[in-house]
Amino acid sequence: MPRYPYRGLVIASALVAAALPAAMLPGATAVAEAPAPGPQSGRQHGAPLNFDELDCEGAEEDRLPVSDTGLGAVHQPGGGAAGTAAGPAGPRSLEARRVPAVKWPRNMPDLDDATRMLRELDVRAFDSKGFERTRFGGKSCWVLHGADKCSTRELALKALSEIPATLQGNCKVVGGRWHSAYDNMTLTNPLRVDIDHIVPLRVAWGSGARDWPEHKRRAFANDLSGSPQLIAVSTWSNREKGDKMPDKWLPKGHECAYGRAWIGVKDYYGLSVTSAEKSRLEEVLGQCGEHQAGGS
Repeated sequence: MPRYPYRGLVIASALVAAALPAAMLPGATAVAEAPAPGPQSGRQHGAPLNFDELDCEGAEEDRLPVSDTGLGAVHQPGGGAAGTAAGPAGPRSLEARRVPAVKWPRNMPDLDDATRMLRELDVRAFDSKGFERTRFGGKSCWVLHGADKCSTRELALKALSEIPATLQGNCKVVGGRWHSAYDNMTLTNPLRVDIDHIVPLRVAWGSGARDWPEHKRRAFANDLSGSPQLIAVSTWSNREKGDKMPDKWLPKGHECAYGRAWIGVKDYYGLSVTSAEKSRLEEVLGQCGEHQAGGS
């Protein structure tokens, strides 16, 4: 297996919508409904104003209609909405407390491959000077695909939904179910879902992407099938992650799967790691067998 499998792939080949069908889970039951956090939740996490996803997704309070109350949009297993002790009807049943499986991106390396990949990654100092999100695709965060011109975000929402997504027209996703690995929230309102870059654009820039041609940076930001780069998570948890590397932030309970995905992206694109980043990832991989392997 070549160390850096990316060989100047054009966007069209890296982003094939036909290869990403929605999950087919007929007969799936609806999640328990509970009020969502207030409209200022994203800001309370203190995400920097220039954080990439604010440009791509928009601030949560700007995306949601004024009439949105959050009912039916969020359910946090074992604790009602937003970590409360119980939902409006009192303590939840065992069924409601059961944490759904996370739908991780494609091409997740297994533990052995991730260990090898991490060992082979170049270790260099991180330098994000000169970074601008527009260097990864211009003013538009997501590219459009096919005759229907569906955006990367819509295709990812559809592909990562645990049940067949509900569409308005040929592209716009208006319903589905997504379990966020970053905070164990289950969401049914796509407006409360962010499509996160596992390796943030700023991190990629400071790890080698500054030297890439523009078309490769655009493909990286819209990679639905080449590497495990895009994942559906809650708006709030994505803001909390921000542009942090694994030595500064990891999703509790999913450290192993997230670490493997991170390493898979960096290996696929030949990006470097810092010494602190590599050390933390080595610790994570060393604990995978003890806690959870996660992902597939």
